[in-house]
Amino acid sequence: MRIILSRKGFDSQYGGSPSPILPDGQMFSLPIPHPAGLKTYNDIDSPLGNLGSVLQQLKPKAASPQDRTHLDPDLYPQSLPRHPDWSSCFGQYGAAQQHLANQGVSSGDLFLFFGWFRPVDEKFRPVAKQPDLHVIYGWLQVEKIINIGTDIHSAAKQYPAFADHPHLTHSFGVSNTLYIAKDKLKIGTLEPNMPGGGIFSHINDNRILTASGSTRSIWNLPKWFAHPAPALSYHLKTNKWTATSKGWKLKSAPKGQEFVINTQGRNRPANHWLKKLFHDQIS
Repeated sequence: MRIILSRKGFDSQYGGSPSPILPDGQMFSLPIPHPAGLKTYNDIDSPLGNLGSVLQQLKPKAASPQDRTHLDPDLYPQSLPRHPDWSSCFGQYGAAQQHLANQGVSSGDLFLFFGWFRPVDEKFRPVAKQPDLHVIYGWLQVEKIINIGTDIHSAAKQYPAFADHPHLTHSFGVSNTLYIAKDKLKIGTLEPNMPGGGIFSHINDNRILTASGSTRSIWNLPKWFAHPAPALSYHLKTNKWTATSKGWKLKSAPKGQEFVINTQGRNRPANHWLKKLFHDQIS
């Protein structure tokens, strides 16, 4: 299995502010604004409430409630009214999609979506002296990969459950691709009763990539990511990794979207790490 650490949601350029972590640990990644988006923030619901209302309180630098948005990855079933056959999905194109293809990403591989988060109070006001964090907030285990290309209208007719997804309503070129989640998640021999795609509703230590006391792009990762040699794409140079008592400290690549690691030969420690990541959601 391949694991893909996939950077998504608000950043310094798109949205201009971090996504929120509430005092009780609830979090939700804010999708980036996009002028060609089919929906506005006012149209989208989340566990934190209507996203238009969230933005009205949060007041991010580069997005407002009436802006159109690129809801991708689309992981939360209650975000919008859904077709009966809808499941979690994610679109990619261009150089990032080519990288996924070059890395051999296929059915059974697991996207772990992460983004920029910061604590806020009950009224979505930033909490003073709290760190900026890279946090894993969602997942998608691939069932099917649809090569949409430029004919988005035919794709929308063929796949009506995803007809309102941004990658089927706006042309992203010949490499335009949609990843569809499995019905149920599988981690090694563990088959928990949970969907193949979804969100982590709350933060915990296992979902924080950022090393304590560091800027958000300095990560703590377990030993198997770079033992016996670095194996995370875009991070293969040994000088990016510093050994710690628990694993590795990594200076993550700036602005990269898709970082892939093949767990072949590392299955046991990788599965152990994933079980810790999902432990409070496994029923």
